[in-house]
Amino acid sequence: MLFSSLLFIYLFLPITLLFFYLVKEKIQNFVLLIASLVFYAWAVPSLVSVLAGSILINYISGRLIGKTKTKKGRKNWLIVGLILNLGLLIAFKYTQFFIENINVLIHLFGTAPILLKKIALPLGISFFTFKAISYLISVYRSETEVQRNFFDLALYISLFPQLIAGPISRYRDLAPQLNPEGRVLTLEKFASGVNRFVLGLGKKVLIANSVAYVADQIFSIPGNQMSSPLAWLGIICFALQIYYDFSGYSDMAIGLGRMLGFSFVENFNFPYNSTSLREFWRRWHISLSTWFRDYFFLPIAYSTSRKLPREKYFGIRSEKLIYLVGTSVTFFLCGFWHGSTWNFIIWGILHGVFLITEQAGFGKLLKKIHPVFQHFYLILFLLISWVFFRTDTFRDSVDYLGIMFRGSGKPIDWIRVNGYLNFELILTGIIAILGCTTFFSKIANIRNIKHSSKVSIINRLAFYTGNLGNLVFVMILIFLVTVKMTAGTINPFIYFKF
Repeated sequence: MLFSSLLFIYLFLPITLLFFYLVKEKIQNFVLLIASLVFYAWAVPSLVSVLAGSILINYISGRLIGKTKTKKGRKNWLIVGLILNLGLLIAFKYTQFFIENINVLIHLFGTAPILLKKIALPLGISFFTFKAISYLISVYRSETEVQRNFFDLALYISLFPQLIAGPISRYRDLAPQLNPEGRVLTLEKFASGVNRFVLGLGKKVLIANSVAYVADQIFSIPGNQMSSPLAWLGIICFALQIYYDFSGYSDMAIGLGRMLGFSFVENFNFPYNSTSLREFWRRWHISLSTWFRDYFFLPIAYSTSRKLPREKYFGIRSEKLIYLVGTSVTFFLCGFWHGSTWNFIIWGILHGVFLITEQAGFGKLLKKIHPVFQHFYLILFLLISWVFFRTDTFRDSVDYLGIMFRGSGKPIDWIRVNGYLNFELILTGIIAILGCTTFFSKIANIRNIKHSSKVSIINRLAFYTGNLGNLVFVMILIFLVTVKMTAGTINPFIYFKF
């Protein structure tokens, strides 16, 4: 089920909210758990068994870690839990990748290929697996108590607002909120949740879907029929699509959480406004980047530092060598997490290499030039790297980049280019580019009106700023979104396949 569907907005969500607020506090979690399982099962009911298996694995593993007294014993149970979680992820997401690459190797020896029926990928398996792993690590490190209530742990892993595409909330952050008494349910919070949800819905339906149509059309054009301007337009549209698609989903998830009394972590902070790749990763998919930092980069850096007693190796200072190793491994895994193809791995390696380059000295050089040129460097790098993210094969990526920078060797068909640059795309593009900056948030702050001591119900429903104009804006936005969804097709969220 999609957040950006009429079924979810006008049937599933109202019914869920109605039951959630009508029942007693002590069974609210049960209502949310049932709603989450129904939400997940809507597309492919059989794959609920994978989610249920993950819940059971982590409940048992967490209990075993919690009741074991020795550090070695706790560590062993943690390792078992990690192996089971990662085994589940690898089995469903990466088996096809490994078999395909094994077949390439055995083909060299004339051996018959391994035949394997395509395995269905459970929606959001990467996200709920990472949430589950954070629970086990949190219990192992004694950051939180082990969850003895099976249904509460099941709710943490399967909570529908963030089940399929995040944000990846850590267990230590969400654990207090699994207790109904730990949640804050106020009219202002509910209204702010509606505001945030509708804003994310607008990002997805009105912006991401519009530029996605152009991006999909251009990327489907054969290379020998594409010109350089078309290639640039296609990748710019995709860059806007992936940002508004994913940040829109995150806004909707955060908004839904607020409606239910939860507070989820922020996931985006104007990443395209950055002036370096290092800054970009502090602003893009924040819950994932911090997850990789805490659970991969820092442990790798710590274990590497223990094995490097000398100050320098091969003329490189130990701390820089540690950063190099940690970043390389982390971004290789980050690329692989995003998808089971070599293109995603190359995308991750590219980001790792440029992060290492910035750390090695290029970052200091960047700071000496005008911020406009810093920003230009980042956007150019991102557009190039997004090509690997969007295309299917390495060959396709190289061909597409070749067209971007060299052209196709034939006259540019400006009529075809102008065919895509209609009024809707130009208007959407202007709004989208401005929305990548703090332009609209600054305008919103100017129009912000503080709460008075006597706030009317209608102003309280005007979405936590007390600004009645906000209410009108949201009502117009939901109307436009509804019209758009009724009139056309809805693209699934990009990150659903991860």
